[in-house]
Amino acid sequence: MTDYGEEQRNELEALESIYPDSFTVLSENPPSFTITVTSEAGENDETVQTTLKFTYSEKYPDEAPLYEIFSQLNLEDNDVSDILQLLALQAEENLGMVMIFSDSCARKIKIGQIKTRREEEKKHKKKQRKLKGNYSMALL
Repeated sequence: MTDYGEEQRNELEALESIYPDSFTVLSENPPSFTITVTSEAGENDETVQTTLKFTYSEKYPDEAPLYEIFSQLNLEDNDVSDILQLLALQAEENLGMVMIFSDSCARKIKIGQIKTRREEEKKHKKKQRKLKGNYSMALL
């Protein structure tokens, strides 16, 4: 028989040591906590950040934890939806195993991709403006 409480306590202890500056316990019963994940700073020192609130279900890890985006920085609505879809997929794939660390790693990769995409979009827009300006000058 699985001792869910012990598995949850062990995972919480591990998460606290892995994320000492970004892990916060909100409640002990039911176990609820946040983990903040931040992208590397890009051009202009812009970062993308999410803080997810996780709440263990009674039978976690045999049941998925409850999760929600607690706060976010520099994310658009479609980015938030993408992250939530990723977490749902991760939860489904990892049922039966503690999964918060793998969720956080997947989220870190995703927000890095979002940051990179944004930087590329900004470069593209800047290039388009420059080309448009050059075209306008050529017409004069």
